[in-house]
Amino acid sequence: MKYLLAISIGPVQDFIATARRSRDLWFGSWLLSEISKAAANEIVIIHNDKSRLIFPSTDDPGDLIPDSQFNVVNKILAIIDDPSLTGKAVLEAMRKRLIEISSKATTRIAAKDSSGYFLAEVARKQIEDMLEFFWSAYPIEDESEYSFAREKVEALLSARKSTRSFRPSTEWARNVPKSALDGLRESVIHEDAFSKFTDNQLREVYGVRAGERLCGVGLLKRNGNRGTEDSFFSTSHVAALPLIERLKGEQRARLGTYVSELCDALNLDRESSELGRVPYKKPYEPHQVFSRSVRGQQIGYDGHILFSERLDDLIGNKSEKEKVKSALEKARHALRGFLKDAVSGEAPSPYYSLLLADGDNMGKVIDNIAQIPIESLGDIEKHRRLSQSLSAFAKSVSQIVVRKHKGSLVYAGGDDVLAFLPLHTVLQCARDLAGAFKKQLEQFKFNDEESDSQYQPTLSVGIVIAHHLEPLQDALALVRKAERAAKALAGKEALAVILSKRGGADTIVRGSWKSDKGQSSIDARLLRFAQLHLAGDIPDGAAFELRDLHFRLNCDKREIQFDILQQAMRDEAVRIMGRKAIEDEKIKDSLLENLKSGSSIEDLANELIVARQFAKAFEQAGKTPKDLDDLCNASMEGEV
Repeated sequence: MKYLLAISIGPVQDFIATARRSRDLWFGSWLLSEISKAAANEIVIIHNDKSRLIFPSTDDPGDLIPDSQFNVVNKILAIIDDPSLTGKAVLEAMRKRLIEISSKATTRIAAKDSSGYFLAEVARKQIEDMLEFFWSAYPIEDESEYSFAREKVEALLSARKSTRSFRPSTEWARNVPKSALDGLRESVIHEDAFSKFTDNQLREVYGVRAGERLCGVGLLKRNGNRGTEDSFFSTSHVAALPLIERLKGEQRARLGTYVSELCDALNLDRESSELGRVPYKKPYEPHQVFSRSVRGQQIGYDGHILFSERLDDLIGNKSEKEKVKSALEKARHALRGFLKDAVSGEAPSPYYSLLLADGDNMGKVIDNIAQIPIESLGDIEKHRRLSQSLSAFAKSVSQIVVRKHKGSLVYAGGDDVLAFLPLHTVLQCARDLAGAFKKQLEQFKFNDEESDSQYQPTLSVGIVIAHHLEPLQDALALVRKAERAAKALAGKEALAVILSKRGGADTIVRGSWKSDKGQSSIDARLLRFAQLHLAGDIPDGAAFELRDLHFRLNCDKREIQFDILQQAMRDEAVRIMGRKAIEDEKIKDSLLENLKSGSSIEDLANELIVARQFAKAFEQAGKTPKDLDDLCNASMEGEV
């Protein structure tokens, strides 16, 4: 007798979302993938057969070894022989991998902490206690029962996850401050450390700021390594990337002078990690100017050294306020001098983007796997083929995000992608991801006989434009909101962008990747508006005039004057846009025609506002309106 096994591994959303720094997010996502990978690999080892895995599925056995670039999501589906034996073995493999990863980090901390303020044993218990493991199994005699068995095993797994587990009381609970990340567990840094250590020592030993208490799980996120990698882009670095792109070889010497002046002012070593450890190993490549050699290795500077407001973070001891004030003034003077010489005094934009993508119609495809016309394949093999296609897409994401669009990839597993990207490349990256996903899964489109509708796996993307100093947890909440807004559109295959400006209301725009009813795709419109902003053809005030018009004259559809006011709004909007100096008459005519035909004035105003932020990033990256022509034309061609 064989069984269909379903496994769910956690915690997921809460664990990933509780991130104060981009590094916390980066490592937390990878850790969960490594634990899931260990579970999948154990199933293969037990049965000596990689075809037992349905999801994930890969043709390369090397994908499941530790530290491979292959990502595994927290859900596993497989055909097994003995549920009890397999469940116990999988749990043990997961625990072993968790201990293997965490012990490296805790050992390093303990070695640096000669005073013994790190409560290593408490940290170990907290880390081991965090693991969640649920499984269910249902007998399956032959492949014809697969759909029924999968439905049953999913229902059993859902019931198990809803059943509370009453664990023994945690012996490590103490009356001490909770973790600053999530407030769930107690700090494992003794309180004396915060009074005895300088700010520099706290950063060097624990990776925390002054007063930042962390539990064992939080310290693992902050200090753990992803295999051979040990660094990640900060939000400040991603925000600075458009300006960094403009730095040329002749500015290397001036950068070196600035770094020397900065180190002298703040009492830093030229090889200090405070200057940044931006990834230098594949697939990342160090910037030809914005990097230095440390012990024979090329390491990039962190873009935070280009922000005046971030320089005080580099000061190790802030107890002597007058000295700190003097040091900061010298450092900021050095920064102003570098920016003046290198980029005519322009400061980097403080905004970066966070991208979250998720597949559309995946549940429908799996539930209707029998209807998908792939000849000579049974349902299980079709599902396995789907898993392989998702794995192939996930493997291609790094090339798109990192190599092509200069981003920093947090996670790519199955149909999920999370990445940090500079503003001047994020729209093109989102379109490329959507196109790659659709092409990779095009064989899985099917006609639903009951609804007489055609379904195909597509990708919807949410993007948030956030300030580099705002809490990362807020940006994560907003990017999830953007993704939900995209997936709420009829037909999906959509993009939603939220602009979160400091001190103002959020602005959201959304639309389909496809052209519809004579209107360009959402990204094509944003790029074209950005180009117009860059050329100075649309004054900044136009968008705000239109939005003010919407707020003043918009009313409920049930009101008797609704039609009159709607027509008045369109007439006034046409007048406003008609007097703007848009040199390209075709674009101007298109805008006016859209307004006359009933396009939402609020949507147009919001798109102009969001596009203005993209235009600033393009300008900072040294792009001209002509440079944007190819991007605009490529996006206007239609479907991804």
